[in-house]
Amino acid sequence: MLRKTFLFLLLALGLLLAVLVVNTLRFTPKQPAALPARPAMARAAAESDSALAHLQRLVRFQTVSYEDSSRLDTAQFLGLHRFLRRTYPRLHRQLSRELVGRYTLLYRWAGRDSSLRPAVLLAHQDVVPIEPATRGQWRFPPFGGTVAEGQLWGRGSTDNKANLTAQCEAVEHLLAQGVQPERTVYFVFGHDEEVGGKAGARRVAGLLRQRGVVPEFVLDEGLFVTAERIPGMQGRPVALIGTAEKGFLTLELSAAVNGGHSSIPEATTALGLVSQAVTTLNGHAFEAALTPSMQQFADHVGPHLPFGQRLAFANRWLFTPLILSTYLKSAGGAAAVRTTMVPTIFQSGVKDNVVPTAARATLNLRLLPGLSSAAALAQVRAWLPDPRVKVTVVPNEIAEPSPETGQPAAALGYQLIERHIRQQVPEVITTPFLFVAASDSRHFATLTPNVYKFSPMTDPVALHGINEHLSVASFQHCLGFYEGLLRDLR
Repeated sequence: MLRKTFLFLLLALGLLLAVLVVNTLRFTPKQPAALPARPAMARAAAESDSALAHLQRLVRFQTVSYEDSSRLDTAQFLGLHRFLRRTYPRLHRQLSRELVGRYTLLYRWAGRDSSLRPAVLLAHQDVVPIEPATRGQWRFPPFGGTVAEGQLWGRGSTDNKANLTAQCEAVEHLLAQGVQPERTVYFVFGHDEEVGGKAGARRVAGLLRQRGVVPEFVLDEGLFVTAERIPGMQGRPVALIGTAEKGFLTLELSAAVNGGHSSIPEATTALGLVSQAVTTLNGHAFEAALTPSMQQFADHVGPHLPFGQRLAFANRWLFTPLILSTYLKSAGGAAAVRTTMVPTIFQSGVKDNVVPTAARATLNLRLLPGLSSAAALAQVRAWLPDPRVKVTVVPNEIAEPSPETGQPAAALGYQLIERHIRQQVPEVITTPFLFVAASDSRHFATLTPNVYKFSPMTDPVALHGINEHLSVASFQHCLGFYEGLLRDLR
């Protein structure tokens, strides 16, 4: 009997191994959908140099957005608008132009065939502030737009003025060649993306909805080409096309108890309660999962990985827990498979010898698709049963995760984006991915399911950080990508 059991287990193990190996051998690279090519229009070196100079000028406009809109330096935004008018005269003569929310720009380029659903391309004018204490740490002036060492340095060089400049350059160049797209194109250049896009992109989306505009696809900033961030790819470039976006939720933890003189403190303080609540939450984590976009990533990238990793990706029915545990070992990987939660602001106290009567901590959550803000809030409250600590939602700091696209690779917009990435980076592997940040494009999710988040640049550096910069080569890719995409709209 024991021998029969052993033989049965041996046979079962052999069958399991056979299934795993067969699945792995059948796990082959996905070929992009074929689209007929159109001849490229070469951009002269002088034109590329001119485009780079224009990006430098845009970086020098200090178009910083703030939560407090009264701090907005309107002269910077208006100056940028005047610069666009002077620099792109054909664009401003032949495209219609509207101002939305005072500073967001909406352009419409009429296509030849009005029966085709339009495309919507987004970029944004605004940038995040420079922390005053870090100014001395910048290698070049943060708003200098300096070109050095093959890079363009400055706030907004990557986020997001390279995309804005490249789109304008593409339109101006195509108009000079007499090109008109077959389908209409809308360009949305928001002025408050960095603070949620409520006065800009959200209003534009509402305006288009009122006008009955149903886009074929929407393309905004987002992920990019990386040669460094996908383990196992040995430096081969991978283009991560965002096909879904995490939601966000900002919560406030607060407590209020009697304070007093620090020489005779009570055992329980407001600051202690909130600190303990933050510590408690640090000991909990939301459940990890492979969302549809991450499963599609596994299907596209997995076949190119070394055999061991390929085997795991090809047999996710068995190895998903192992895959998730591997992702959770890094901050970037964890963000792709889990709802994240992190304290970002702590407020309490006025003097060193006064025990504060109130304390507050701000938590920012990025919600994995499939988890609603209501469910996330309920979970946080369940983890903090102490009634002395209140958990409240910060008004206007909430957005649900975007819907997941079922089969993005079958959609025209995705195919066009993929094709023109491959034209700029011939050896690149293209794949859907989950965009873990937030973009203006989320406001357009009710207009079309085909919303993509991709910036045609390679491994941009220090977005929102010190020494933000973009390689000149990446900017050339931006120029070629948008020009090819616009010419190819059909």
